[in-house]
Amino acid sequence: MLFTLRLLALGLWLGAMAGFAFLFAPLAFAHVGATPAFAATIAACVRELSFSGNLLGIAAVVITIFAGIESRRAAAAIVAAIVIAMIAGFAETLLIVPRMEATPLLSPAYEALHRTSSGVYSVALLGTLAAFVMSGLRYRLR
Repeated sequence: MLFTLRLLALGLWLGAMAGFAFLFAPLAFAHVGATPAFAATIAACVRELSFSGNLLGIAAVVITIFAGIESRRAAAAIVAAIVIAMIAGFAETLLIVPRMEATPLLSPAYEALHRTSSGVYSVALLGTLAAFVMSGLRYRLR
């Protein structure tokens, strides 16, 4: 039961992040373009993804701690991947997005921030993916 709940939490988080990065953001840009409304929508989505991801990440950490995974190394690796993803999400929403909102669209400074944002978002996505994959290995329970 706890195994399934952890996979569900991580799968929801991972799916939302991937859906945003690979479907929503590119389609929105293609249809709306680089407008203030587009930028505000993307910023709001990133904030909500980070908030929701943090809630799902906390749930997955708690489940991992109390699930009784036999291998403490496996549990530590899963928790570490989740924490890395959460830290990247916090950095994205607290440090990068506010600076992007204060920078003119399509300026060189904005493009540099967007590259940084994409890199940090990728770390969060990969951390979540790593936790999901490790969780799917079905480590024996105590």
